Amino acid sequence: MAAERSDAEYQQSLSERTKLVNNKLNMGNGADALREALQDPPLGCKAQATRDNSVALVIQVLGSVKDADIPKALGTLQTSDLDVLMKYIYKGLESGDSNSNALLKWHAAVTKEGGLGCIVRALAERRTL
Repeated sequence: MAAERSDAEYQQSLSERTKLVNNKLNMGNGADALREALQDPPLGCKAQATRDNSVALVIQVLGSVKDADIPKALGTLQTSDLDVLMKYIYKGLESGDSNSNALLKWHAAVTKEGGLGCIVRALAERRTL
């Protein structure tokens, strides 16, 4: 069994990931930015600020990808990545702070790509964002 990570380790990972994601977004590579943003989600983190910042990063990437590029971006993800993405989408919708219209487009696309099981796994998972 893997040792639990500290909140500081989650924050450090998020800081490094944020830099990489922003670089990829600046280069216009939304698919790679999305893949990078979904790595190492803070599912075991107790610090709410770290979890919120991770959600904000993924939501930023989702808002940056053009509608026409959504299927291509999702095609590069594995099933486990789609499950994590669905968690982020639900967290974004829950907060109400982000563009719900864009999140609903992503929700439909993720469901089409990953099937209904993606929704069930995202909602049934005990570890939340």
